[in-house]
Amino acid sequence: MSQGIDIRNIEVNGFPLIRHHGMIANNTSAALVAANGKISWACLPIFSSPPVFDCILDSKKGTFFQLCPTDTNGITVKQEYVEKTPVLKTSFFKNEKKILEITDFLPETKYENIKFPEIHRILRSFENPIEVSLKVTMRADYDDMGKLKEMNEKGFTISSGNRVISYLGTVPITLNEPGLNQKLTLKENSTEIFVISYGLKDHIVIDDFRTMELLNKTIEFWSNWHDQSTYNGIYKDEIMRSAITLRGLFYEPTGLMVAAPTTSLPECIGGERNWDYRYSWIRDTAYVIEAQSFLGYHQYATKFLYDIMEIIENEGKIRTIYPINLQDDISEKSLDYEGYMGSKPVRIGNLASNQLQLDQYGSIINAIYHLCNAGGYINTFLRNFIIETTNKIIEKWAEPDSSIWEFRTEKKHYVYSKIMCWMGIDRAIKIGKMQNFSFPYEDWEIQRDKIKEDVLKNGFDKGLNSFVQYYGSRDVDASLLRIPVLDFLPGTDERIKGTIAMVEKNLMHDRYLFSRYLNDDGLSCKDNPFLLLSFWYAEALIEMGREEDARKVYETILGLSNDLKLFSEEIDMDNFDMIGNYPQAITHIGVIRVGVKLGKLQQTR
Repeated sequence: MSQGIDIRNIEVNGFPLIRHHGMIANNTSAALVAANGKISWACLPIFSSPPVFDCILDSKKGTFFQLCPTDTNGITVKQEYVEKTPVLKTSFFKNEKKILEITDFLPETKYENIKFPEIHRILRSFENPIEVSLKVTMRADYDDMGKLKEMNEKGFTISSGNRVISYLGTVPITLNEPGLNQKLTLKENSTEIFVISYGLKDHIVIDDFRTMELLNKTIEFWSNWHDQSTYNGIYKDEIMRSAITLRGLFYEPTGLMVAAPTTSLPECIGGERNWDYRYSWIRDTAYVIEAQSFLGYHQYATKFLYDIMEIIENEGKIRTIYPINLQDDISEKSLDYEGYMGSKPVRIGNLASNQLQLDQYGSIINAIYHLCNAGGYINTFLRNFIIETTNKIIEKWAEPDSSIWEFRTEKKHYVYSKIMCWMGIDRAIKIGKMQNFSFPYEDWEIQRDKIKEDVLKNGFDKGLNSFVQYYGSRDVDASLLRIPVLDFLPGTDERIKGTIAMVEKNLMHDRYLFSRYLNDDGLSCKDNPFLLLSFWYAEALIEMGREEDARKVYETILGLSNDLKLFSEEIDMDNFDMIGNYPQAITHIGVIRVGVKLGKLQQTR
């Protein structure tokens, strides 16, 4: 078994590299743990809260919690998950012998209404005593380190306003501004425990957290969830790791999913393409509901779908982006952070929440369609929602929008947006006929066909033999890879073949990586390859009957994940390293969709 990588290679210029992180999560919040034992990002009590640890965004004044051998000479490290769970183990080796292990987790139990805004760390030594470095600094708010106060001989707090963060451990501490920086010696085969907790205002001892009991309950919860999947085909390890990752990114109280647990990890090093993804894009949540249906998680897919429907019904409209607790202000602002590898600005909030993105309507109806196909429960509440959403599509489809890529420039008539409107009406008709609902089928069919006629007239360039990015354009963008998957035209149609060929010619790079588009989007720094697009390409190849090509693409992209089978949003074309927010939900959706489709093809041989 490989003992991983040299601990000295985990960080560059003081920043732990994105790819050298594992994520722990519990359907309320998440944390990133670097392979050198450093928690570099964690928000408490929920995903969108201010960070307690944030050194991944600032190497100088960023906060962190690190446990590692004091003497790092000759140390290699390896991270792995406890099977079927997001419980993370970071192991340190010397001369090919494991000398230290950290188990990190956020508690989760079968009592889903009981939430634990806590990070638990279990430190374990092996055959020999070992000296360990313990370093802890915490932040109370975005721009406030908080007031430091000793709780007892083994713990301390920081506070700012109503925010109180606590550190507790089983070892005595020596507290100095801004936190802890000390050494401790572990005897052979010994264990120490540490907990970071939000909101505790009274003195407490470490035993009150019942860490070992919660570890067992957390493993039990995730193992039980994992085993409810009905998928048993090829690529199961990769598919189920993606499923666990996605499940962890859901915010259980509302049923909304964050696009990623991080903000402002850059899409281009040194540039301004840095966005806050700790919110819920309705499109992404709809895609995950589809993915859950593919894996047999009908109960969960149904729950999250109905949660979304209730939110939309209560507000009377569909928003592009939702705060996961339905309360936070998500207006966009910049913080005084260094930024990952010097990439500024560091943003909180997201301006795209104000955009019209027409594809989201079709995405939701398509999620209902796939759930219906998989045997999920469709009631009259969903019937009414389908009618309202379809009518909204009919009202809005002819308007220009900002597209799936959230352009901050002038709105245009994007072809992908129009086709998603077509698909929304098409799927609504199919759902209605499957369920024997009394829908206005004739009117909807007229509107559906009207959109298709409009797209074929204005969105297809006969000279190029290709669909184009928007009406009047002669460029393509990678969203056109979705056309055969959406059933707008069959994959064998010459117009589809021509479009895929144009996307390959203009947007594909080495290793089947794709840029999203060629046009100027008003932002500085290059637009690096977006990993989801490679999975879209593989899906398109499947629809075109090119199964072996699709398999080659899929396996090539799987090879770009880290050792934990996690993916970021993008890949830096200069060095093929991970960039963008991490782990990125929509990339993992691609892992599931393509893997399941290839698995089904193999079973039908």
